[in-house]
Amino acid sequence: MSPSIPRRPWSSGRSTARSVRRRTALLWSVAVGALVPIYFLGVADTSYLAWDFRAYYAAADAAVAGEQFVGADPGLPGVRYVYPPVAVTMFLPHALVGDWRVAFLVQTAVNLAAALALAALVVRVVEARRGPLPAVDRALIAAFCVASAPMVAVLGQGQVDALVALALAAVFVAVERGRHRVAGGLVAAVALVKVFPVVLGLWLAWRRAWRALATAAVTGIVGLALGAACFGPHSYVQYLAVLAERSRLAAFGGTVSPNFFAMSLYRPLSQLLPAVDPYLYAPLSVALVAPSGWLVARRGRTLADRLATYLVAVVAMLLVSPASNALYVVYAYFPVLCLLYLSVGRSRSLLVVGVVAMVSPVQPAQVAALLATLGVPATLSAPTLAALQAVLTVASVPLLGLLAVVCWCTLRAASRGESPARDSWGTVTD
Repeated sequence: MSPSIPRRPWSSGRSTARSVRRRTALLWSVAVGALVPIYFLGVADTSYLAWDFRAYYAAADAAVAGEQFVGADPGLPGVRYVYPPVAVTMFLPHALVGDWRVAFLVQTAVNLAAALALAALVVRVVEARRGPLPAVDRALIAAFCVASAPMVAVLGQGQVDALVALALAAVFVAVERGRHRVAGGLVAAVALVKVFPVVLGLWLAWRRAWRALATAAVTGIVGLALGAACFGPHSYVQYLAVLAERSRLAAFGGTVSPNFFAMSLYRPLSQLLPAVDPYLYAPLSVALVAPSGWLVARRGRTLADRLATYLVAVVAMLLVSPASNALYVVYAYFPVLCLLYLSVGRSRSLLVVGVVAMVSPVQPAQVAALLATLGVPATLSAPTLAALQAVLTVASVPLLGLLAVVCWCTLRAASRGESPARDSWGTVTD
């Protein structure tokens, strides 16, 4: 850190109100997260515990046995393995354990370590900019990364999203530090699992990280070739067939249930433009988010500017993909938490509200079950549920949160304040 650039103290008077709002938002998010196991283990008819992981385990077990694993069915309704063939190598060690329950505990430990590492990256970036954080803020960041509702659901289902979130955070840090090959390798790795992160190549191009782009392309091609060599070209044919079979585009035709877990812009588009072919929602979504992306990308002088651009890129990736669900908001944890601590400005409350909303995956069915359990009379519960049904049919709470975050980034970029001096890693003057 350059000695000529002072760090802002956390204890200054004008930061007190911001600290209270920030800490309240993080604490509220953790409290909402605590309700997830209470609801699914104590109220809901089905817990969904380890459901996704059992698909991973079934696929890995079939791959070890030399059987077809793409589309593997663990015997649970609506659950199948739908990742590219090469991705199964992540789960092969679990098959060697011999019991999915033990393997699930291992996966949970890995996910917890990834969530804590994600929190550590956030703290490191923030402290490089502003100096040591108070212990309470370090604890709240860690608690948010581990115990907010989306991450609790990831842990409960045994998903890989905690690892993907950590990898995406590491991509930004690697580019900032000039380690472009590392960044490119990470982008390719997550794209070989989740596919749609491939659009982050546009962000790498904006950063002029050409070596990262080249590395991502080479790594991706090698990964695909490795999958074909190990499991045969037919595995990719099967993957495309299963992917087409499980496409969610048809679900957006006409109306969408507010209890459907979709989180992209396809939901409001299906309500506002029900006569439009769902296959046109992708270009329409791109057209809607592109202006914000362009405006935010025009500012890239400070670390906060670059974090905002990365945040918009990640959120746009989620808003445009029909595969997005409420758990995927964990991909935005790193940039949004960093900005929550590093940003200033009048519209900052919008960011705080967006963070709270994006980690609050409330659905009418859940509220109805909770009200019934609490014995709330129908005279009160009926109008409440009707109002929720009307709003959440058009846009889920996490979607509204992500849109608020994008709006905040756009307003920040559109502000006419004098641009701060360009900085390097850890020496932001914003």
